[in-house]
Amino acid sequence: MHLQEKIKIHLDQIKQIKGVENAVLTQRDGNPIQSSGVWFSKDEIFNVCSAASAIFNVGIHLHPKDLKYILIEGKKAKILIAPLNSPLHSSLNKILEKQMILNSNHEFFVAITAQPNVNLGGIFLQTNECLKKIKTSLITSGESFKPPLIQFDNQKIQNIINGFDIKENEEFNLKISSFSLSFSENISIELRKVLNDFSLTIPDLKYAFISIDGGFVASKILKNSRVNNDELDNISAMSYSVFQTANRCSWLLKKMHTENILIDCDNSFQFINGLGKSIFSSEIGKARQKLGLLRLLLPQFSKKINNLIKKASEIQEYRTFDVKKLLGDLVIK
Repeated sequence: MHLQEKIKIHLDQIKQIKGVENAVLTQRDGNPIQSSGVWFSKDEIFNVCSAASAIFNVGIHLHPKDLKYILIEGKKAKILIAPLNSPLHSSLNKILEKQMILNSNHEFFVAITAQPNVNLGGIFLQTNECLKKIKTSLITSGESFKPPLIQFDNQKIQNIINGFDIKENEEFNLKISSFSLSFSENISIELRKVLNDFSLTIPDLKYAFISIDGGFVASKILKNSRVNNDELDNISAMSYSVFQTANRCSWLLKKMHTENILIDCDNSFQFINGLGKSIFSSEIGKARQKLGLLRLLLPQFSKKINNLIKKASEIQEYRTFDVKKLLGDLVIK
């Protein structure tokens, strides 16, 4: 039996879980290897794989050594992304690396779409078993995946260009909104209080931050973490990017918005909660906290933060600064 046929059988086993709609094995560059389930079109598979690949790559960048899976949640569906190089199967990983079939770069991952009320425990167990069987098939076959070479003729290039929204000869808008620049002092103090309360409630908290539009940190707290302020700024930008890309993936699949993201690692959880154009993200160690309890506590703090952000947007004076006028008024002494 061909290797891809074996993989199709393993993916079908995931598809048989009640509530699972489709599963696809994908390369890190977004190239789909094999899929199971119902898809609307070939383009949909490639679009979803490319979006999932972007999420996966940032997740690997945030947690390069111990990423187990990424869970994206919305009102209409759950999307699970799990690397083939899962740290759960270290012995199999070593065999595959020695045979030059897999490497430590997390070359492959499985993306699964399921209904919102699906049993996550069943998906995790079956996905874990599926990844193990795929690895075993790789070891016994001695084969590996090679992405197809893509060639573009003039017509395909034109079709790609036509797919972009291109605006020509449009004047630049040199006015910027002041909302994304700062919060009032009172709002900043209130946000800090919420984060302090969160820190007291979660003993194993490593860090938590609130990022506004663009990934800029509005408020943060560092606790029991080796992460410094500069590193946290980078984590904020990448976490914001993950959330925005997850939004795109969710919209492609289910015409829904992403509400929460869970990045599960060997020793910690990273939670990213959507707050309109902002996010609330935290990394929490696994020593004393259970996932179920954390998933109950986080919405309470997310709601408080969201209310403060809404309050800030209501009291913010929506004035704009004309850059040309501002520069023209500068006097250098």
